[in-house]
Amino acid sequence: MRNRLMFFAQSRVPNDLRFALGQAAKVGDARRVGDREALGGNPRGVCRVDPREMPRVPVFIIPVLAGLACSQSPAPHTSPPLAPKLNELVRDQPGPIHYFAAPVDLDGDRIPEWIVHVAGPSVCGTGGCDTMVFKDGENELELITRIPLTRPPIVVADTETDGWRDLMVHVSGGGILPGQDARLRYDGATYAVNPTVPPAEPVAAEMPDEIVIAPFQSFKEGERLR
Repeated sequence: MRNRLMFFAQSRVPNDLRFALGQAAKVGDARRVGDREALGGNPRGVCRVDPREMPRVPVFIIPVLAGLACSQSPAPHTSPPLAPKLNELVRDQPGPIHYFAAPVDLDGDRIPEWIVHVAGPSVCGTGGCDTMVFKDGENELELITRIPLTRPPIVVADTETDGWRDLMVHVSGGGILPGQDARLRYDGATYAVNPTVPPAEPVAAEMPDEIVIAPFQSFKEGERLR
């Protein structure tokens, strides 16, 4: 793509258009490598072409140039692997341990967080198992919260608190009969760590929002951790 743009930029076209095509090639390169400075501080290499950089180009040409600059997608974002982080968190528990994981953008930055439900005889009790939320850090996954006593379905609600989408989990057993669904809100740093008491809120109606981890018959249906 860059070669094609530069070819046009160097050919016999008006100076203003040649400059604009060169700018489009530059923006395309910046988007591809995620160069924050080259994109004027635009985070995560989001592609954009500033029309002010092309002051004498006809207006109808600007969308074409923007499309050319943005047509080559950047390399997909890759999160660090889950297994090493999970093994670190449950290192004192014997196997077998399995887990169910779902990538979901909870905070609206277009980078998925990870919702993980671990399961196995050593990591679950009569009240359920742990559900964890991880955010993608610099070089590893950062644990945002670890919620015990949870059961699927694990649901991401359409509502949000402090910029993060609310979570809903099922709680039952361990003296909680007949069972209930609980809404967990983000407080600026974490989610509530106990779904059975405030600030967790009972949810009376069915949970119609996005089920990210569905109920299962056997913990062995999940990915094997060890």
